Amino acid sequence: AEQYEALRRLAFVSTAAWTLGAESKALKFAANAAFAAVQRHVAQFDERAWNYNSNLNVYLLLLSLTDSRGSLAEAAGEGAEGDGPSSEVATAVLLAMRLYYGCLYFQSGLSKVLLSGPAWADGRTLRGSWAELGNRAGKWLSRRPVTVAAAASAATLAFELLFPAAQIALRKHPRAVGLSSLAFHASIKATMGISFWHHSVHALPLFVLDPGAERHTARLLRAFRKR
Repeated sequence: AEQYEALRRLAFVSTAAWTLGAESKALKFAANAAFAAVQRHVAQFDERAWNYNSNLNVYLLLLSLTDSRGSLAEAAGEGAEGDGPSSEVATAVLLAMRLYYGCLYFQSGLSKVLLSGPAWADGRTLRGSWAELGNRAGKWLSRRPVTVAAAASAATLAFELLFPAAQIALRKHPRAVGLSSLAFHASIKATMGISFWHHSVHALPLFVLDPGAERHTARLLRAFRKR
């Protein structure tokens, strides 16, 4: 228990310092290593769900490849040459994170197809989940005709399997992609009380928020550092 708490504190402090603009390879390594060690402890709580939050480790590792000081310097009006991140690297990291975000949906849809086949979309699994896990809205839906659950199941399967393709088709409209993700999770939250916030929250910086919002956040962080 002591080791777990110490690792949690190290992960929090290192990522917080990184967020506030402290950039160094040692700090990034500490953040990645500490968070991975924390995740290892979490996975041991239920070994069947060892990869439950592995997307967070991947995001943290990808962020290590670029330099956030460019945003902080720009927000402060500094922008000294050589201090900012490579735009090519930053763009590649953003695209990789977006693609990985979509692949998580594809993985979920593929597992349904491989384990249950097309029969997963007949509505029985979702209606049973609404009945067992659902809140008031979910339990009400579980008492509707099975065709309602079948339509929702088919829509879920299509959303998950086609999300990566939709990213490519709508690459000029990333906000629409992100909003569809948020709406998908909002519907799950509204019927079963499951938010998947640790995944869906990333739709905001990856797809929905524009660079102006990022620069405003950087200014706030810069102001906090100067206190």
